[in-house]
Amino acid sequence: MNSQRGHTGLATAIREPFSLAGRRRPYAAGMFSVGLVLGAGGVVGDPWHCGVLSRLASATGWDARDADLIIGTSAGAFTAIGLRSGVSAHDRVARLRGEPVSAEAAEIYSRVTTDYDEPTVERDWRPLSLKMSLNALWPPWKPDPVRAACGAIPRGTRSGAVSEQRMNELHPDRWTGLPTWIVAVRASDSRRIVFGRDDVRGSIGQAARASSAVPGVYVPAQIGKVEYIDGGVHSATNADLTAMLGFDLVIVSSAMTGSSGVLGRATNPIRNWFGNKLRNEVNEVRRQGTAVVVVEPHSDTIQDLSAKNDDQRDRAVRAGEIAVDRLLETPSGVGLNALIQRAQHG
Repeated sequence: MNSQRGHTGLATAIREPFSLAGRRRPYAAGMFSVGLVLGAGGVVGDPWHCGVLSRLASATGWDARDADLIIGTSAGAFTAIGLRSGVSAHDRVARLRGEPVSAEAAEIYSRVTTDYDEPTVERDWRPLSLKMSLNALWPPWKPDPVRAACGAIPRGTRSGAVSEQRMNELHPDRWTGLPTWIVAVRASDSRRIVFGRDDVRGSIGQAARASSAVPGVYVPAQIGKVEYIDGGVHSATNADLTAMLGFDLVIVSSAMTGSSGVLGRATNPIRNWFGNKLRNEVNEVRRQGTAVVVVEPHSDTIQDLSAKNDDQRDRAVRAGEIAVDRLLETPSGVGLNALIQRAQHG
């Protein structure tokens, strides 16, 4: 499999999770380093990321498979696994659009033999986790309404077992050769858990299932005796995880934030909430001297990410492409291109 690609700077000897995360640079000294953050986004999250990364590759020559660390949350976990399996963003977009993929991608996709037919279970009407709700309301001057609501709603009916199996088939190794973190939330107390970094067990498929177990839609993913839910309950992006790693550049792809104007901020409080969290995370990373570039939808493309229709995924891909095109026209985009050129030349 092609998960051992050459990359921008990570010491190839590092194969285990970062047990000392936040205490040292997890890549070779003197090499330009890039962290990639892929956020949540529901059914359009993965197509959005693919559009973003494919257009970045076309415009700058940077291949997201070469990221020194990929952090995936919810939908972003599936994008991360696809990249670490060796499938390029270009091939991901081609497959989403029903177009031919490269021979390399076709061989990788041939590993997946499980049909996508997600089974359902009878709904358990008990609240997911009252402890989570209570924790989210304390301290009272800093409540977290997302976690509070998620803890109070009943468990979902979709199992996530098929997605887990398909990811394990796509990436047969138990974990990726290059550093990859998959973010979930422990249901019992709403603590953020990072597969690939923390001392927790689980295959790549189990991590993806845990990271995308949307409260009220999916049954919590159980690994051993521990139940996990969607990592987006903590944050749609979890970009702050890169803050102490000393990367030269962090690229954040976020489908659940973005400018939607004054009316949008009033009518879409969830997007506004996650957007504010992302701004705080980005500021935390930048305070460490790391350059951060955020790619997120604009007000005129947000509707394409929420519309329910047959070409929903293609619209999401296109929204991601448009976001990159517009970014590259800004001073931030010019700076991004310059940084990527540095990355490619070590």
